[in-house]
Order: sequence, then structure tokens, then C-alpha cells
Amino acid sequence: MRFRQERSTTLDLALALQRELTGRAGSWEPNFLPRPITPEADLFRAGLKSWAGAAGSGLPAFLAAARRPEDLRTLVDDDRLRPGTELVTTALTAAAPTLTDALPLFDEVRKQAAVEVNDFLAPDRYLAPLCAALGTVDTGRTLDLHLVPLAPYPPATGFLTAAGKVTGVYVDCRRFRGPTLADAVLTMLGWAQLKSGNIPEGHLSTELVRRMPGGAPYQRRLRIILTKILVEVTAGQLVRAVDSAHRPCADVLGTKWRYPRLHAVAERHWSRYLDGDTDRAEALTAMARDLTAHSPRWFVDHVDPSSLAADFYLLEWLTAAGDRTAGARLFRWLPHLCAELAGHLDNVIGNELGHYERARTQQHPQELADFITEINQGDSRVTWQRLRRELGHGRALQLATEAFAGPGIEFGGEAWAPVAAMVRRYVRHELPDRVFVDQCFTLEHNNGSLFDKYHDTATMREVLDAQAATDLDKLLTHASAEVRELWHGQHRISAEHHHPMWLGPPSTASTVPTVPTAPPEPGIDQSGWGGAGLPGNTPGTVGCGDRSDPSAYDPSRDPLRDSPVRVRHTVARRPYSSSLRIYRAVTAVLHTEHGDIHLTLRPDEAPYTVDNFVGLATGSRTWTDPLTGTTGEGGFYDGTDFHRRVPGFVVQGGDRLGTGHGSAGYRIPDEIHPERDFARPFQLAMANLGRDSTGSQFFITLAPAPHLDGHYTIFGEVTDAPSENVVSEIAGSPTAVRLHRVTVSTA
Repeated sequence: MRFRQERSTTLDLALALQRELTGRAGSWEPNFLPRPITPEADLFRAGLKSWAGAAGSGLPAFLAAARRPEDLRTLVDDDRLRPGTELVTTALTAAAPTLTDALPLFDEVRKQAAVEVNDFLAPDRYLAPLCAALGTVDTGRTLDLHLVPLAPYPPATGFLTAAGKVTGVYVDCRRFRGPTLADAVLTMLGWAQLKSGNIPEGHLSTELVRRMPGGAPYQRRLRIILTKILVEVTAGQLVRAVDSAHRPCADVLGTKWRYPRLHAVAERHWSRYLDGDTDRAEALTAMARDLTAHSPRWFVDHVDPSSLAADFYLLEWLTAAGDRTAGARLFRWLPHLCAELAGHLDNVIGNELGHYERARTQQHPQELADFITEINQGDSRVTWQRLRRELGHGRALQLATEAFAGPGIEFGGEAWAPVAAMVRRYVRHELPDRVFVDQCFTLEHNNGSLFDKYHDTATMREVLDAQAATDLDKLLTHASAEVRELWHGQHRISAEHHHPMWLGPPSTASTVPTVPTAPPEPGIDQSGWGGAGLPGNTPGTVGCGDRSDPSAYDPSRDPLRDSPVRVRHTVARRPYSSSLRIYRAVTAVLHTEHGDIHLTLRPDEAPYTVDNFVGLATGSRTWTDPLTGTTGEGGFYDGTDFHRRVPGFVVQGGDRLGTGHGSAGYRIPDEIHPERDFARPFQLAMANLGRDSTGSQFFITLAPAPHLDGHYTIFGEVTDAPSENVVSEIAGSPTAVRLHRVTVSTA
């Protein structure tokens, strides 16, 4: 399967709009449509939903064939797609004037990407080994490849389909660059090969079903994710043949960290085949043998970091109590746990550094400013790996620490500066392994956001609170079966030693065993962080990341074999500020050129947002003037304008720049109340540039706006008719309207 590079303005517009509405475009990335989104542009969501039933997970191919959004109506030939096409056409027409001006900004990026793809992916270099690995044949088919500058993330890639068949793929060439772009393109081509409908003998899907049969939900999910991993591993290996320093997408973009057990089994056997050390059939058979030894749930469910923490602290306690077996198990496990945590945090640091594309670096040293600029060229996780290699681990982590603690403060960097500093000390061998692990869990306890990128942290605080309170019983409920057994064994010995009259004759062990002098803790090669801890473990063993009894993963007696798959959608949190003033009631008055607007705020539903608004209005909260970059004095809102006025929709203010892109020098998380919506007009809400990017800008609606529900924090409303009239007058003003000051009354 070959590809030819194509370009479609309408597809570019559609993906850019989809990214603004549904992707993970946040305050750290360029946003081109003003927030909140207008109702016309928001119709795109409904159009995509309508299309999904007929087009599946891909986008209709005629989207790329249309020269203008208006042409879509004439190109659609499936009646099932017509209602969605009408909505998409209306939305694209509304958004096109703004987005069309933005797309040319990325022309150079697109041209460079086209050259890179051709350099890495010559057909005679990838086609034969890709077909051999996937068990497909080269039919001479050619797919359209669209290198687009703005696509929804994740995954920043996707298919174009017609009549149920894949006709093209698209990849975000702004986010993926160089070998990572080639890896992403090759991964999409591999998937298209498997989806081509031609299933010859040896097709990967057929081989997996033959070796791992079963139609239960978890069995199907295991095969799907395994196929994804094998395609990604194959693509990464082919690109590494051209660039030996390339870090495969399966690792740096997260699949390896979401499914560490499954990825370890797949990589162990599949890499041997790709390296020529075994044939394909033997690799698949060995892989299936390992995977069928346990329930599919063991490989596709998320790892529980609470279990890792419980195992670590209980083994430390047992070792200190003199348990030789526990000490030996801790000694053998600790290097692998360190590698797992270091690799995870390394990936997360790269991810968090990508939040600072909008950071103001003028007041910072040139080296730091250049580092932040460079880290945001493409996907920050990928660029971070390269810069860490080029600058050296210690220097790169020092710059990361300074970036978090300096310009990154506006975007929550204060929570990540100590993480980068800790990893730097570990890399420089200034932290022993045990101290490093303990500090990882301590920072999770304090910040609450280290492990939630890839793992389920629902019970982390419970476990870490138990550790702080020395609640060993609570730790035991989260520990692996092996650690629980070690604990009960030590407890029996201890109890018999101290209470022979109560508990019968003493154990055959006449004294409590002591731990021999431990050899020096082995160092970790940080240049190859790989996560060697979790994947090699089996259910019930130390560090397996699960508290369940091993029998729960017996494939022949799995109680959840036919149950629905439990999928956890990753939710990356941002820690709230610890400084919060609590109010019982708050009212505010906006004194404008057209009169006063009286507001009632809701501190019970949005306490952080109300506290932020009050602090900015009164000047009691420190803020940064976006015009000068210095600390501001007095009320932030004094003398600002209502810079956006849309009659029948919203008025918006709170930006000292007057452009819609300014803030007070920091961001706060959203507080979306489940019972609060925009069904009524004159609601007061905070504007944002994406999830958890609320700052200083606020807006007031003039009509019901249900399309805004769930996307913006509603923290008050206009309280009387005269105030509503003032808001309507401001919305109709042809020029910006001055907000003189804000007065606040609290109780």
C-alpha cells in the first residue's frame, strides 16, 4: 500500500474546527475562534455525531474532495449523511473567515513535513517488511495522505472513508515532525492495510484469532489493543532502521504506559521477529502462550498505582522489622520500580512542557526562552526526548525545572517544578532508589496529578493518607497477594514471639530473622528508561499493580469473562490552589459607560472561581499586567473594555489587552456544576481557551445557549431587569464599552 500526498482546504478547515471544538486544544496552544463558540460554528459537533452512524470512526472522503464548504451538499451521495452534511456546511461557513486566515501560517511546516515523509518512507524501504509483518499483500493500492496543520488531539490522525472503505489518511504535521511523523504515517498505513478487506492466509487478525480464540468482550478487546501495539511496534522499528535515535510512538505517545503488561509481552516476542532472530509464526505462538496464561483483563485493565505504593511501604516496613524474605523481594523489585516511575515521569514532564506555547518568556534568560520555544515545535513529548538527549539529562531537567517555576507559573507549573527537580537529582545519583520512590509518592500526595495521565488514581489519596497515618491495615487492603502473605507470615512470627501463652507454642523459627547487609543499590541507566518493573510480573506478585487474588485472573475461571469491558477514560487533573477564601454570599456591580450591572455570584457552586473573580476585582489577588509583564496594582478589571459584543449571544470582558487573548498571569481549573446550564439568559460565566484554562475573562449571555453547557464555569447571573437592559445595550454597541470598575459585597 503506497501513498500520494494531497491537500484539501475544506478538510483543513473541518479538522481545524473539529480540533477547536472537540480536541485537547487548551490555553497552551493556538486557538483561532473566540470563546465561547458561536451557535452556528458549534453545529459541527452535531454534524459529526450524525455522520458517525454511517461513516464509522472516519470522516467521509467527500470532505476532502470539496473545494469550498458549500460544495459538500452537491458531493454527498449517501442519504444517511445528508442531515449531518447540512450541519457541517453551516458550521464551516460560519467558521471559515477566521480559520482561513490562520491556515497559511503553517504552510512552511507543511512543506517541510512533506519532504521529511518522503525521505523516511521510500516505498522500497517499508512496503515489503510492513506487508510481511501484517500478513497482507501489496495490491498496488494507493491512499491519499493529507498532512494537515491542525487536527484534533488525541490522536491527531484519522481515516477518510467512502462506502465503508479507507480511501485516505490524515496526520497532523504540526504536532508530529521528523521520524515521529514518519512513524505516525506508517502506523496509519499499517492500519489501512489491515482494513483493506483483503484477508489472505497469514493475515494478522486471522492469526491472532486462531491462537487466541473467543468472542467475550475482554478477549476481543485484547486482540484489538494487541493489534494496535504490533502495528505501532512494527512502524517504530522500520523508522528506527533509518534513524537509530528514534523513540517509537508506542513509547513516547503513551500506548506502552497505558498497557504496560500487554506491551511488554508483545514487544518481547515481536521485536525478536522484526530483528530476524525468530520467524513470525514462532513469535505469534510464543506471544499467545504468554497472553493466554492469564485472563485478558490482566493485560488490558489499567495498572493501579495504589497497589504499587502499598507494596513499597509494606515491604519497607517488613524489611525494617527484620523480615529477610521481604528485604530480598524489595531489593530485587526496587530497580524495576524506579525505572518504571522515572520513565513515566519523564514522559509526563515532556507532556507538561507542551503547555507553555503561550508563555511569556521576554523577562527570562535567553537559554530558557529558546528551550521553551524549541520544546513546543511539534509534540512536546517527542521534542523533550530529543532535547534531553542533546543537552544531557541533568541540564535538560534543570531547564525544565526553571520553565515550570518561571513562565510556566501561569499554567500551573508550580506543581511540576518540584517533580522535574526530583527527577534531576535522581538522574545525577543524588537520590537513593528508596528515597526517589518515596518522593514520587509524596509528590503525588501533595500535588495529586503525577500518575493520572496513564493510570487510575481513584484510591491513591486513600493509600497515601494511610501511609502517613501508619494505617497498616488500610495498606494491606491495597497490597498485592504476595505482600499480604509476607505480612501475615511476619505477623504470625512476631505474635508468637511476644505472646506464647496466648497463641500456643512458638514457631520453629526461634528468633525473628534479620536482614543481611545489603549490597549497594544498583544504578539505573536513565538514558534508556523503559519501565521494566510492572510488565514482567504475574498476578499476585510484588509490584504487579493489582490487589486481587491471583485466581481472579485464571482464564478458565474468570468471573468477568463475559462482562462488559470497563474502560477508564484518562482525566488529567490540575491541582487547585490551596489558598481559598470561603464566602457565604457575594454580590457584585459592574460600573460601565452604559450603566450598572448588578450580579449575584454563586460561591457554593464555584468557590474557586468566585474567589478568583473577587480577588481580581478588589486587587486582593496578585495579578500580572499582560501589557507590561509586571505585577499589577489595584483592581484588575478597572478601566478594561467589553471587547466582544455579539447581539443576541454574549458580551465579554476581563482582558486588559482588549484582544481576547490576555489573562491575569495564571490559570485556574474549571468548576462545571452538573445542575447548572445556559437554559436561561443573562448567566455569568468564565471564558476559557480549552479545558482548565480559565483566567480573568468573563461573559454574560443574552439568550439561552445550550451548546455552551458543560464547557464553561457558570458562577453567577444578572439579577434585575435594568441590569439586563444595560447588558443588551452593550451587546449592540458598535464600539468597545468601558468597564470603569467593579464593586463587590461579601458575607
